[in-house]
Amino acid sequence: MTLHIGVDAWNLPGDRRGIGRYTRAILRRWAEVDQRRVRTTLLVPEWPAFLHATHYRRHGGVPRAAVAHRRAAHPTIDGVWYPWNGMSWIASRPAIATLHDASLFAMPPADPDVREREQRPFRQAALHAKHFITDSHFSKTELTKHLAIEPDRIDVVHLGVDAALATGAPAHFDGVSRYVLFVGEVEPRKGLDTLLQALSRMPAERQAEIALVVAGRFDPASVTTLPDVRIIALGHVHDDRLASLYAGAAALVYPSRYEGFGLPVLEAMAAGTPVVASDAGGIPEAGGDAALYFKSGDVASLAAVLERVLTNDELAAELRERGKLRAAQMSWDKTAEETLAVFEHVLT
Repeated sequence: MTLHIGVDAWNLPGDRRGIGRYTRAILRRWAEVDQRRVRTTLLVPEWPAFLHATHYRRHGGVPRAAVAHRRAAHPTIDGVWYPWNGMSWIASRPAIATLHDASLFAMPPADPDVREREQRPFRQAALHAKHFITDSHFSKTELTKHLAIEPDRIDVVHLGVDAALATGAPAHFDGVSRYVLFVGEVEPRKGLDTLLQALSRMPAERQAEIALVVAGRFDPASVTTLPDVRIIALGHVHDDRLASLYAGAAALVYPSRYEGFGLPVLEAMAAGTPVVASDAGGIPEAGGDAALYFKSGDVASLAAVLERVLTNDELAAELRERGKLRAAQMSWDKTAEETLAVFEHVLT
């Protein structure tokens, strides 16, 4: 029996975050699976859908995918996958939703209107989805707590990493001999303030020799503590540029206060970059024993751990090797296969 999966594709062109890379990685690998086992149709909001098909295929990296309007009748589709953290519309077929974490409930926005708008897709999924996928056992526990979803309706599928990250050419910046890398949206839960404070506590000679590179939107005016290190804010970067940033970094620092998984941890490991990460949430499920952890929010602990990595070549080399081994165990091929297995179990 061929499983026909409709995919909510509305955000394929716009999402350059980890969720977008996750969705595209799975779609590309499913496209390589025997079509007698699975085929997909991208479900899009525009009408008529055929006028926008090339656009979605290109951004999804699936040049031969079928494309259809999401509100049309789809009697041959066995189920619809919602990969974007909830459901913004209700399909007529059984739905499986990926909810990556419960951060919007554990650390909700202060503005009630923003909170209601951002939580709505999660609540809609909790009401209407047949089954759920999440990135970590930590997130599964959080989703059962905040959305009252029964544990047996949630499967954990860890995220993967692209082996191509290991081939990136190291990035260089004029006047910079070494840099520490931060990857992610600059929002309170991501902990950039913890990193900035830790850098300000490091020895003067260390501050003088390193830079901080931020791959993500960053406004220096939004923080109160700026260390005496050069800060290079790049905004969002494309995948090739991100690979080069990982390859050239002396360390990736991932200081998040709350995280469902932590994809940049794996990506840095695949590139052979030492990883310093907080112990928050699902991050240890991503990094395993290949990262050097510090207590989330502990500025002194982060400063000490980062100093060790930057000054101990033997330790940095060990983290590189352990990271490569960890990344090799966590491929997108494995993620795509386990995700497909969930659909086969739930829908057949």
